Amino acid sequence: MLATDGCGVPLTGILSSASTSEYNLIFPTLDTLSVEVRPTHPRKKFDKLIADRGYDAKWVRDELRRRGTTAYIPKRRKRGEVEGPTYNQRIKPYYQTRWIVERTFAWFNNFRRLVTRWEKYVSTYQGFFHLACIMICLGKVLK
Repeated sequence: MLATDGCGVPLTGILSSASTSEYNLIFPTLDTLSVEVRPTHPRKKFDKLIADRGYDAKWVRDELRRRGTTAYIPKRRKRGEVEGPTYNQRIKPYYQTRWIVERTFAWFNNFRRLVTRWEKYVSTYQGFFHLACIMICLGKVLK
């Protein structure tokens, strides 16, 4: 699970086994997210969250609403429907920026150790993941 800013710079990420469903990791990931706006005043509450259809669950939307975050998550079609919900058309301008996160995932494919997990220990793989995040951030800063 990965959270990025509006430019695609990775802010936080959580690694888990492949059998863990992604929507169970959304709140642990958001809880680790902290962006320092002013010195010693990190911002932990965010205005909006753009996610894909995999996070379309009522309890996810309710918890995000309780936290004061506007969720832009497309709704799934109901069984037997031909067209998607009209809500998806309303959030389309926001959801069109989702490609930024997909591009960040593509940047991780430049690191061979992350594409195929060769490491036996999770701590080693996590170290390479953090190293890749650092290299991506440095690449954005030094451009």
